[in-house]
Amino acid sequence: MSGTLAVVGAGTILSGDYRRPVIDGADTIVCADGLIRAVGTRDELREQVERADVVVDAHGTTVAPGLIDSHCHVVLGDYTPRQKTVDFLASYVHGGITSVVSPGEIHAPGRPHDAAGLKALAIAARACFQNFRPGGMTVHAGSVVLEPTLREEDFADLQAAGVRLAKFGFGRYADPRDGLPQVRAAQAHGIIVTCHSGGASIPGSQPITPEHLLYLRPDVCGHVNGGPTSLRADGVDRIIEETSMALQLVQAGNLRSAVRILTKCYEEGRFDRIVIG
Repeated sequence: MSGTLAVVGAGTILSGDYRRPVIDGADTIVCADGLIRAVGTRDELREQVERADVVVDAHGTTVAPGLIDSHCHVVLGDYTPRQKTVDFLASYVHGGITSVVSPGEIHAPGRPHDAAGLKALAIAARACFQNFRPGGMTVHAGSVVLEPTLREEDFADLQAAGVRLAKFGFGRYADPRDGLPQVRAAQAHGIIVTCHSGGASIPGSQPITPEHLLYLRPDVCGHVNGGPTSLRADGVDRIIEETSMALQLVQAGNLRSAVRILTKCYEEGRFDRIVIG
């Protein structure tokens, strides 16, 4: 929202930092233009509260930062055609998810594979969701799907248009290793690359093995605990130990693998690399 918002009377305020999950003594939050600007007691923040455009009394409830779903296949509007799910983003807000990140608008019917179409879909999706906030949430859309047809100049075009996300794993590559030029070109233009991992999930896609991930070195290892099929344990260990990529866990993946990854990362001081989708 624009303007300023003050939330007062909170019983507990959660920080979002697992090292210090509860902000001791705080009962008030001040936000401006959609960002948290101050957290403390009402007495400490009295002047800011009095100037706020909107003041909400939390009546002793717990206040927490909005959750982020880092793997949400949206397509332009508030729906995903492959799962026949309509208006699901606004419903997410009721569960505390206030931001989602698209790992590629791959479910668009007739998804293009030529460079012009790929760029157009990413740019249009990003632009649409800049103007559309279902239930008030933020949708980081416009993730270009990497294909062999994309060249260096195409990534320059995408960067100039504000596209900052890319997805690898669904393009028409005979061997996933062949996608290295596109992965590197995207990264060189400031685009964060998420890579599919595990078994193929849609017709025409290829399984992505630990060896592929170690070769491609994307920024994010998508659904490292499976989606649909989890990677083998020794391969996951190499990804954790030999790379710095973010490790994305998903609800739809293998629970045993997820718990193992969480435990290993926590015990080895790598917990900051975990993201949830």
